[in-house]
Amino acid sequence: MLFMEIKKRIPDASIVYKPDLRQTYADSWPMSIDDTCARKDWGWKHDYDLAQMTEKMIELVSLRMGIQL
Repeated sequence: MLFMEIKKRIPDASIVYKPDLRQTYADSWPMSIDDTCARKDWGWKHDYDLAQMTEKMIELVSLRMGIQL
């Protein structure tokens, strides 16, 4: 999902990775997390959705690398 968001902003982007043992752990995690109790008990709410996070990430990485995307 993250890569698809990146592709919306950088159509020529590609990704190459080699999963290691940590992928086994990640595969065992739930596909979604129910934050109902945190919202109710602590008043928690997210600051960014996936699109906003991706935009901010690209902005900050671009600044760090000194490039314009």
